[in-house]
Amino acid sequence: MRFLLGWLVKLGFLAVVYLTMTGNVKVKLPETVMGYEVPPAARQWVDRNAQLNDLGGQTQDGFKQISDSFKQ
Repeated sequence: MRFLLGWLVKLGFLAVVYLTMTGNVKVKLPETVMGYEVPPAARQWVDRNAQLNDLGGQTQDGFKQISDSFKQ
């Protein structure tokens, strides 16, 4: 049972990472998950990826505005 719970936690963390990197999902990791402390490095990594995702969206919007101005 402990083995299964360990894998469930690992797969859940990987799902959070996947959603953060591929979508517009804003994820903020809590300090503890099911009694286990989330490492500060993991929280910083998720926050950094969210910031990169926001920056990518802003860049894409900027390029879209530039291309729209050329079309007119």
